[in-house]
Amino acid sequence: MPKAKQKPAKPRKDFPLGAANNGQWCRKVRGKIHYFGIWSNPDAAEAEYLRQREYLQAGRLPPNNRSGILINDLCNRFLNSKRGLVASHELSGRTFRAYHDTCTEVVDHFGSARPVDDCRPDDFESFRAKASNGRGPHAIAKIVTITRMVFGFAFASELVEKPIRFGPSFAKPSGKSMRLHRARKQETNGLRMFEASEIRQLLEAASPQMRALILLAANAGLGNTDLANLPKSAIKGHWLQFPRVKTGIDRRIPLWPETLAALELAIEKRPRAKDPADAGLCFLTRTGGRLVRTTPNGNGVYDWVSKTFCTLLQQLGMKRPGLGFYALRHGFETICGGCGDQVACSAIMGHTDNSMSGLYRETIDDERLLKAVNHVHAWLFSATERVTR
Repeated sequence: MPKAKQKPAKPRKDFPLGAANNGQWCRKVRGKIHYFGIWSNPDAAEAEYLRQREYLQAGRLPPNNRSGILINDLCNRFLNSKRGLVASHELSGRTFRAYHDTCTEVVDHFGSARPVDDCRPDDFESFRAKASNGRGPHAIAKIVTITRMVFGFAFASELVEKPIRFGPSFAKPSGKSMRLHRARKQETNGLRMFEASEIRQLLEAASPQMRALILLAANAGLGNTDLANLPKSAIKGHWLQFPRVKTGIDRRIPLWPETLAALELAIEKRPRAKDPADAGLCFLTRTGGRLVRTTPNGNGVYDWVSKTFCTLLQQLGMKRPGLGFYALRHGFETICGGCGDQVACSAIMGHTDNSMSGLYRETIDDERLLKAVNHVHAWLFSATERVTR
């Protein structure tokens, strides 16, 4: 029977490992023996122990000792892929900003140099708990969705060998919690829409361009990005034919006489475009730029519409929590629904209809669209107003 080899002494007094009978250096961590390298190379064994120590002490499986995509690199690749979509106008600057902010939080929480395939369900659980602090359920849902997109991008782009497992706790808040949260906000702040008298007051005080923007939002439910990208070619007589930027859904919208007149005046007073590619737009800033655009560093959004509208609200003493320019779109949907034709209302709003009827519906009669916008017109300019709060 061969004689057992004699265990070597530690190379120095503070050497963190002990010699095991199998010819390797080892250490017990959390009640389990782990091996790090052969007796003849204590330096390499110590280096391997130091690499794994943080993971083992936390009860996590150490990553393989190979070069893999790191969190910071993944986020940069994801954002670069989305930057190209912003440049081609396939993605809004506002959406890109949300992606960028979420990636910043991911890097801060997981660590920039952490391998992506080392992330475990308990990491995502703690990230969700941290991200939920001070946020409402809708904001939590957004950050969960974007985070899943980022890590899903890693597998789809073959940056990791296996899909990342998020665990059952990394989920969006339930529909019930979202509804309860919205009800509480409405009870505190009121409905997220303007009264007809308030819109008329805004129209009275607005500049020619802002007056046209407000009327287009009230008449057609157009949002900030829609208005910033609205080409003059979309005006077809008394109609506006223009796909919604966010969904690509084509829209055919009757224009009120007040809207068309304000739109024509704004175009007449519009400055020269700084970028020749913007020469065909209906609206530009005083310096000739787009109303909503990505900031020069590519990570933010400049929104002239929101900024100027907010200033107007403050000047009129109408500033309230949750009320911005987009509340005009909320108001159109709310009031238009009273016309009794939700299909026509949704078509004007540019909403996606995935129902079986929506798949078969090829067009909507102009009379139905006229009835919808005229219903909102009667509410806005009638002497008798419905009570919304």
